[in-house]
Amino acid sequence: MAILDSKLEFSDAQVISASSASTVNSTNAVYLGLHYTDWLSVLGTTSGATAPNIGEGNNGLVVNFQVATALNASAYVVAKVYHHTASAAAASGAVLGSVTFSAADAAGTKKSFRIPAGTVNKWLQCQYSTVGSNMTTGAMDAWLGLDTETPTS
Repeated sequence: MAILDSKLEFSDAQVISASSASTVNSTNAVYLGLHYTDWLSVLGTTSGATAPNIGEGNNGLVVNFQVATALNASAYVVAKVYHHTASAAAASGAVLGSVTFSAADAAGTKKSFRIPAGTVNKWLQCQYSTVGSNMTTGAMDAWLGLDTETPTS
């Protein structure tokens, strides 16, 4: 079980009110920072800064999505995770992965995916696309965790 820090949240019951074929960016973007190849680069005496590789290790990191408030019966949501080198442009970067929530998914419906191994830029952000009809009642939770998990509250 991972400890969920608010700094790892993309959305916390974020209402996805959008018209058909439109998108909404997550409330938060996660800053991964730069990783360093050695202590001399941390001190600034060499240029050892590198982009993080958060998909490696034991099992890598997981992006978890959960429906907080039931989605409209006539629309579905495609939730994507982007990575970019700048915070203001995170949702215009490259897609790391996505999940699709069906029309009328109930509150508590959860899906997730693992961040792929390889270099990931220092900013991550989610984007929700509404397909089919206008979204007026749906809300989403999204967070970065160590495993596929469901929050307790």
